[in-house]
Amino acid sequence: MYITIKLSLDLNEHLKHCLTWYETIYHGEIKRIADIFIKENHSYEYLYKNISNHISFHSKHLVLDFAKKEYEYRCGCKNSRKIRCSSCWSNSSYRLNGDLLQLELGLLEHKRFIDLPMYHNEQPLMQLARGKMMNLELMHIQENWYAFINVDIPIIFSTSRKTMGIDIGMKVPAVAALDNQHYRFFGNGRQRQFYLRKYKRHIQEMQRRKQFKKLRQFRHKLHNVLADQDHKISKDIISYALKNDVGMIYLEKLTSIHDRFNVRQVSNAYLWSYQRLQQFITYKAQLAGIEVRYVNPYNTSKKCPKCGRINKPKDRTYQCKCGYHGHRDVVAAINILHAL
Repeated sequence: MYITIKLSLDLNEHLKHCLTWYETIYHGEIKRIADIFIKENHSYEYLYKNISNHISFHSKHLVLDFAKKEYEYRCGCKNSRKIRCSSCWSNSSYRLNGDLLQLELGLLEHKRFIDLPMYHNEQPLMQLARGKMMNLELMHIQENWYAFINVDIPIIFSTSRKTMGIDIGMKVPAVAALDNQHYRFFGNGRQRQFYLRKYKRHIQEMQRRKQFKKLRQFRHKLHNVLADQDHKISKDIISYALKNDVGMIYLEKLTSIHDRFNVRQVSNAYLWSYQRLQQFITYKAQLAGIEVRYVNPYNTSKKCPKCGRINKPKDRTYQCKCGYHGHRDVVAAINILHAL
């Protein structure tokens, strides 16, 4: 399983200048090689000796890969994307030494490695120690620099036969139902709705005043706030699953957010993190050795768990003629647990 670990770098002005200079060289080489491909109307295995010696030798193949992607992007090829990272390094051209990230250089200041101090954080370092480190990408966001390391972690799944179904919603972030008929609510739906209403007003005001730079910054801040909430919710869900020895988690398989909610409800879908929360639950579960399966969501919130009759729930309460009643999100989680 591949995961990406984010490390925050604690750089002085000199180190920032060095990385900015290297970024200029790196992207300049990508553009130069892509221009050659454009001129010759095809890409090919460009010789490494013709790539700038300022680039780390063990990372020259990544420059060539990016040049091919840049060529495809400029030719309008489908599924091609513009390069967003500052620079990319192979696992042979960097190493971690305590709280230092050491990057192999080309001819920069006649040094073999450049030492980049990192903010100490035990959690990502523990994740890095679990698997094999792959490529590293450097990115600077506003004034801050980050290293993103791809890690290949071997996964050993649990042999437990206990299962859990999870329903993710707008008013209640998540409900988990176990196969022993126990269930639990996760997250604060009212708090999330408060944040969404508050931020929506701010966004509308900035759009009205055409403050587009502030709007981008505000949306970035909003994304971080909601992502942090989703990380906490998904962490609590996996802790609950481990506590109950769950070996399999079931989630709804939705190709689109509109499969579950109407257009009016999701007119501000970017504010809501349904898919992101599912992704966080999935990768955290797999890291914990819990398998995840996606099931057909059809009628999961309408089907009676007791008799199978289809009913339309009123408000937050589900009632059936057979006498069964309960919270509609709990009903959905139970049906997800037993869906085929």
